[in-house]
Amino acid sequence: MEFDTTLTRSAHYLKQALPIMIRYRIPLTPLNYSICYCYVVGSQPELNVELDQIIARYQGCPPHLARELFDKYLSQHDLALFHEISHSFQGAIDQVQNGICETLESSQDFSAFLSECHYGLHNLKKRGAEQDPSAYDEVLEYVSRLTREAVAMQQNALGFQNKLEVAYDEIKLLKEALFASQREANTDKLTGLLNRGKFDEDIVSFCTHPLSKQKVLIFVDIDHFKRFNDDFGHQKGDDILRKVAEKLSHHAQGRGDAYRYGGEEFCLTLSISSVSEAVSFANMVRHDIRKLSVKDKKTGEPIRQITASFGIALHKEGAPWQSLIELADRALYLAKSHGRDRVEVAG
Repeated sequence: MEFDTTLTRSAHYLKQALPIMIRYRIPLTPLNYSICYCYVVGSQPELNVELDQIIARYQGCPPHLARELFDKYLSQHDLALFHEISHSFQGAIDQVQNGICETLESSQDFSAFLSECHYGLHNLKKRGAEQDPSAYDEVLEYVSRLTREAVAMQQNALGFQNKLEVAYDEIKLLKEALFASQREANTDKLTGLLNRGKFDEDIVSFCTHPLSKQKVLIFVDIDHFKRFNDDFGHQKGDDILRKVAEKLSHHAQGRGDAYRYGGEEFCLTLSISSVSEAVSFANMVRHDIRKLSVKDKKTGEPIRQITASFGIALHKEGAPWQSLIELADRALYLAKSHGRDRVEVAG
């Protein structure tokens, strides 16, 4: 049998033969490699047919059958074959060395093992496969070990990746559940605004956190709300609360936070440039609330207008948060006592 002695082509056949041996667990010996090398070259069709039959039956190639194939098809050409194999090993060693050098940079855990293989392959190349036939076994063992380690690393990496993906999904779900739970705990169920508990928590940081603009607290109270409940029922009263809350949430967006303080009372924490801007803002919200009304179910005509009173307090640097609430509450009382549907600023 004649073989192509081109190093590139020999290395190509080597790359084809090794996966076959690994896939079917054929021991990486020179004899078995010779058989598989001829198999991928395709120069002995009868050998290919018999090897296919053996693999189909045994899912591999038992040693005694490998010896029969070698004696039958290759024993007359063993010198030429091993000469070709030696050239293949030289090319393979070069490629494995290059791959090791590249891999060394990307895997610390694998680096010690690869360094060992790199050193061993380098020495084998210096010794020369033709001068030392035992080099075949050592090279094959190195390649086998490299293959096993590479497969193991790939499987471990894939398993680790799968675990990471599962963990990521679980953590994401837990995070979403936690966020939803926190949001539910901080939200008023009727209006969707932040609730009193959240306000009590936020007002402390609001007063202590430094801001470049003026910190403002605005209390808002729906005028004569009890009459709406008495005259139209609690369901209509709840509907009014939701509509006013929508107005407050809309106007507070981008400026601060809106809370349901309790009952028909709301509050806003804002960052405003000046007192006049705070008053303008409150009046804008007040006029928007005045557009709301209770309508007759039959005719759809407004039968009572909805209004609200506003009390504004400006936070003084260094003052306790409790004083800000007291000032806003006092301003709201002034707005109510002065006729309602108006804005007052604490003095």
